[in-house]
Amino acid sequence: MIRDHFIFDMDGVLIDSEPAHQQIFKKVFEELNLDFSVAYHHTLVGMAAVPMWEKIRSDFHIQTDARELMNFHKEFMYVSIKELDIQLVPGALELLQRLEDMQLKMSLASSSAEKLIHHFVDKFNIGSKFDFIVSGESLTRSKPFPDIFLKVAELYNLQPDRFLVIEDSNNGVRAAKSAQMQCVGYNNPNSGQQDLSLADEVISSFLQLDNSKIKQLIS
Repeated sequence: MIRDHFIFDMDGVLIDSEPAHQQIFKKVFEELNLDFSVAYHHTLVGMAAVPMWEKIRSDFHIQTDARELMNFHKEFMYVSIKELDIQLVPGALELLQRLEDMQLKMSLASSSAEKLIHHFVDKFNIGSKFDFIVSGESLTRSKPFPDIFLKVAELYNLQPDRFLVIEDSNNGVRAAKSAQMQCVGYNNPNSGQQDLSLADEVISSFLQLDNSKIKQLIS
């Protein structure tokens, strides 16, 4: 089976945004009088907004509705994110170009809000690389559930075994494997000590995905 369709996560895979998200989370937690820790934040990496705030609400025994907490976080984030210097992950643009030159299909599937996804896609002018852009905001279940990846397969009207997912988080890798898709785990140090052991391949640099390696992965 040829896996000729690639699905990219955004935060931590294409955009090196996890340190910025961590800074914003710390400020939001301070505003809510919650104890913030880097280790706890790492457990949230890859989750969509509502399920993430449901988890935080449960963990910290907060009475406020999860959607109200989410909206507070979103407004704080939309203001803050524009002030932070967030760049593409090294080698990400070159990888997108290699895949395009090899005539492989690409889509973006991110747990981030649609508004945030399009902010970065427009900022780095990469929207034309993707056939579909799917936000976890539009789905009931978040990673580690497979729904977001299965949605992409549905949009193409293809079976999951035609896809290869690139993820940087434990939640994302688990979602990809639950979707019965091949998965490359990208070990981004800015995403924390993520357990990527379920991935079919783990890399620490996109330079490792040269043309010969890509041909090996898709065959």
